[in-house]
Amino acid sequence: MGIMLVYDITNAKSFENISKWLRNIDEHANEDVERMLLGNKCDMEDKRVVPKAKGEQIAREHGIRFFETSAKANINIEKAFLTLAEDILRKVGAYRICLKKTP
Repeated sequence: MGIMLVYDITNAKSFENISKWLRNIDEHANEDVERMLLGNKCDMEDKRVVPKAKGEQIAREHGIRFFETSAKANINIEKAFLTLAEDILRKVGAYRICLKKTP
């Protein structure tokens, strides 16, 4: 019900794959799947090769949430997972309400 796409901010090739991954999701996943984009390793600012603005832009173009995270330094990890879970629950709740209203 939820997919996190993760790229490494210190590796341009990992970011270049995001568009392909998003196309694959559009082609093969349920249309209701929640998607989120994460730029990982934000604790390594000195080695950054993918600007934050690029991540924000592709997320905006696809209407998905974006966070920069660091698994190592535990930056925005919990926030990303909780946000994805809340978005899924909100969608499931709205779906259940629609089912109840259908005769």
